Amino acid sequence: MLTQHPDTPGEVGTFYNRHTDVYDRALGGNIHVGYWDDEADDSPMREATDRLTDLVAERLAPAEGQQLLDVGCGHGSTAARIIAHHAVQITGVSVSDYQVDLANNRPQPPDLPGRATFRLADAMELPFPDESFDGAYAIESLMHMKDKEAAIGHIARVLRPGGRLVIAEHHLEGELDLPDVARMADAYAFFKFSLSTDRYGKLLREAGLKVVDYTDITENVRRSYDSMVGAWRDAARSDLDGEAAREWETAADLGEWFFGAVPQLRYGFLTAVRP
Repeated sequence: MLTQHPDTPGEVGTFYNRHTDVYDRALGGNIHVGYWDDEADDSPMREATDRLTDLVAERLAPAEGQQLLDVGCGHGSTAARIIAHHAVQITGVSVSDYQVDLANNRPQPPDLPGRATFRLADAMELPFPDESFDGAYAIESLMHMKDKEAAIGHIARVLRPGGRLVIAEHHLEGELDLPDVARMADAYAFFKFSLSTDRYGKLLREAGLKVVDYTDITENVRRSYDSMVGAWRDAARSDLDGEAAREWETAADLGEWFFGAVPQLRYGFLTAVRP
């Protein structure tokens, strides 16, 4: 089951045009959550967010010369880390023109094992031929797509047989308590997302993909949330534009509730393969 939201790719792109820099500051130069081994792990944010990228790459198991698709590439930091360690070609797509510009302007020294290119494209209508990629990954991006069935269908279409899809994302385990339903609707509307309540199981099966692994890492990523809320609070205090400051405060208030008061909220790695 999926809770849908009405946002268009253009609206999601506009949201990330405005929020990318704040996420970058909060998350140590990446724009996805970090991974800590346990409570004793005192890794800084950048090391933790890089570690999550490494765990995604580990599940992809990229081989030399492979073509990989980065679904919702952000400003290119994830792809940059993967091509620094693997001799692969990554194609990244985003609906944010600001993110694509940042990604394409990120330096790629000639001695890197791999290469990456980035383009403005909608994952719900991927502009690539069938069986173009050996693997794909989507980190905190599918939740922003209104038509998740189309997005997963297109990803499955462009994967070659044996190709893997690795998803790293929030989802809901169980139904929300009634008082939380309206507040979650506010969060969905503000952050331009909606969450799966079955880990995309039905849609992946219908697209012809087989789920081979799911790992819940909720407790390993929680430390990211305070940093994100703090970055929104800082942005509100430093922004002299009253309307913008109110936007950041709204983000912080909703984020504080969403991350701290919704026990059904989980985060996990899901790996699927095209037979």
